[in-house]
Amino acid sequence: MQIAITGANGFLGGRLATVLAERGHHVRAVVRKQRDYDNLRHPNIEQFEGKDGYLTNRKVLEAAFSGCDQVYHIAALANDWAQDLRQFYTINVQGTITVVEAAQAVGVARVVATSTAGVFGPPHPAEVHPIDETHIRPVNFFNDYEASKSLAEERLQHLVRAGADVVIVNPTRVYGPGKLDRKNGYVLVMDRYLHKAFALAPGVKDVVGNYVHVDDVVAGHILAMEKGRSGEKYLLGGSDVTFTDLFRTLDEVSGKKGRSFRIPFGLIFLIASLHAWRAKWFGKAPMVTKGWFRKAAYDWPVSSDKARRELGYQPMEFAEAVSKTVEWLKGIKS
Repeated sequence: MQIAITGANGFLGGRLATVLAERGHHVRAVVRKQRDYDNLRHPNIEQFEGKDGYLTNRKVLEAAFSGCDQVYHIAALANDWAQDLRQFYTINVQGTITVVEAAQAVGVARVVATSTAGVFGPPHPAEVHPIDETHIRPVNFFNDYEASKSLAEERLQHLVRAGADVVIVNPTRVYGPGKLDRKNGYVLVMDRYLHKAFALAPGVKDVVGNYVHVDDVVAGHILAMEKGRSGEKYLLGGSDVTFTDLFRTLDEVSGKKGRSFRIPFGLIFLIASLHAWRAKWFGKAPMVTKGWFRKAAYDWPVSSDKARRELGYQPMEFAEAVSKTVEWLKGIKS
């Protein structure tokens, strides 16, 4: 089968491309610039260079998708800050629309579009159940990434009603083997805890977040392509855990005791304010934003029951997922 993936050189896209290639599919990795990406080295993967702005270039995308049976749209501006906030809406909204329209134009059977669990928002403090796909967001968006993804989902529903076959997946906080950078931030925390002096945890008290291994998210994407209902959203989550749970599990699977320190939210907010000032006047991306600070203060349990029920989605238990990640970290450190 011929399959195209936008953003194929990224953390999630590269992992998906490799899995599909290993299953015997021919993968067209749509990237901004061609080069020797570590996660695209497979004989069944070919690169297609889209160049800058390719997500909103209908002709380029039609050429990229020509002859393909399926498209996974993963490319996005997935930061929580940009010097020009309009980029979020150009890339994440207009880009998504253009991808689907280009796929339709060349006869692609189905598009799976990657969104984020962040669009649903955290539970209201009075709620006792994890959020699911029916959840109505009780608070404003924390950043333009979430807002643009939510708007993209609304526009996708219009395209579905007009005849497009699109399934939306909403991963939670993804971690696992991949580049050790900000987009794999939770593995950076694990690495610091295991191999550096100490790891930092936000807040003076624990809050629950949902963390999912990248291999489970890849499996969820493939299941959504095979079994998902057009126009439906599927939360791809893993385990609801706190930072204390994470550090305890790291101790258990690694066999050694790491060190962690708590940073009060007040200090984080002060740091975020200083970084916001620097970003405004010098255009330097902040290490932490006020939006991230507000988001990190919420308990945010998530239910993936719909994906389990309709897709057969079966994420790993937390200890198994962390153990796989620790083994990978040991491998790259040896």
